[in-house]
Amino acid sequence: MGCDHTLIDLALVNARILTDHGLIKGGIAINDGKICSIDPEEHLPKAFTTINMQGNLVLPGLIDVHTHLRDLNLEHKEDFYSGTCAALAGGFTTVLDMPNTVPLTDSALRLQAKMAVASGRIVANTGFYTCLPAEVTELKRLKDLGAMGCKVYLHNPHTMLDVDDDNVLLHTLQVLEDLDMILTIHAEDRYLIEDLVAKFQAAATSSPRIRSKTHPPQAEVKAVQRVLSLIRGRCPRLHFCHISTGKASSLISQAKVEGLSVTYEVTPHHLFLSETLLGKVGSLAFVEPPLRRSTTRRGLWRDLLTGSIDVVASDHAPHALKEKRHSDLWAVPSGFPGLETTLPLLLTMVARGKLSLERLVAVLARNPARIFRLDGKGVIAAGFDADLTVVDMDKEFIIDSSAFYSKAKYSPFDGMKVVGQPVQVFLGGNLVMDKGEVVSKPGSGTILRPSLPAVG
Repeated sequence: MGCDHTLIDLALVNARILTDHGLIKGGIAINDGKICSIDPEEHLPKAFTTINMQGNLVLPGLIDVHTHLRDLNLEHKEDFYSGTCAALAGGFTTVLDMPNTVPLTDSALRLQAKMAVASGRIVANTGFYTCLPAEVTELKRLKDLGAMGCKVYLHNPHTMLDVDDDNVLLHTLQVLEDLDMILTIHAEDRYLIEDLVAKFQAAATSSPRIRSKTHPPQAEVKAVQRVLSLIRGRCPRLHFCHISTGKASSLISQAKVEGLSVTYEVTPHHLFLSETLLGKVGSLAFVEPPLRRSTTRRGLWRDLLTGSIDVVASDHAPHALKEKRHSDLWAVPSGFPGLETTLPLLLTMVARGKLSLERLVAVLARNPARIFRLDGKGVIAAGFDADLTVVDMDKEFIIDSSAFYSKAKYSPFDGMKVVGQPVQVFLGGNLVMDKGEVVSKPGSGTILRPSLPAVG
């Protein structure tokens, strides 16, 4: 696709652009919301508007495939506007929202209602998962409405389907395969966790570390093994969420080698933090799966750098601060905000020479777009959407959750020094975040639906 117009909408000049062919200096021509060329500035067509990128780095618009935007009856934690503002401020142009809301997103009626509310509030591209419905026949309706996929929480199912029964889960997987819908999985063994919770609650201890002991590595490994054993000889599309152990990572990597259609993600908190943080910030660090040992964290980094890990996703899970500081440790909800910290944390590793820009873009843009069929996204190339994330690689700052757009004004990364900051975000060629300020209006975002697979 070239620029067939003598005068285009927008030219971004004096940029360092990460393309399929590496990092190049030049400009990007944009028309009708699409990239029409990437050229030396002297070859760009004339534009109505020209913006100087000041030598900053331009990346494909980043995609977070695992966020909890809350809203509906959980607006006190986050809403579609605050959550998607946090996305733009963090450099993400697209987010996929999880279905464990109140009420659950588990039917066509509820998905329609959720989309209707979101359409007037979002400022970033947003797609929606659903929980598994009470009847598998409902899956076709959910697909037709544009669900990005289904989510199953094996440790806490959020569905009327008896997914503890291998036969029920296998039948569901077969229906999803026939519909070509992806299933995302929180892989932890329910019964192992429930037994440990009962044991440690009876002990009446007040140590924050006890919560982690109820979600041991074996719970994740056991659940991953169960799912992989069910799909041998079949080809449903599966994506494992927030893998936190080296053993589970190895199992999924081997399944990919065997030809199974499986992918997986890790989170920044499992890459950067360890269980020792519980002794410093207590319940603020509660998350599922929990923070692991430092040796486990280093193993995940090896898998990320070697290309085994497909995606890095924030698992942005905001709660009210008073909820995170509840006096009863067993009543504290798991999770914390992550949309505004993920990119700076990874850019810091780029600045230190520990992570390549190409790998960063693979796990934050290219692979998410491919896995979840977000056509036209994840790459800077002619014909693709002009969703762009502009980064100042020289910017150093201290993470300060009090300045978050998210309603959750706390973070396990508070006080951490990082290098590299998103300074501008373009959505369909429109400037929507500039120097940390969201400049677009509620409802200006687009609700996304997965594209049909390519034929042939």
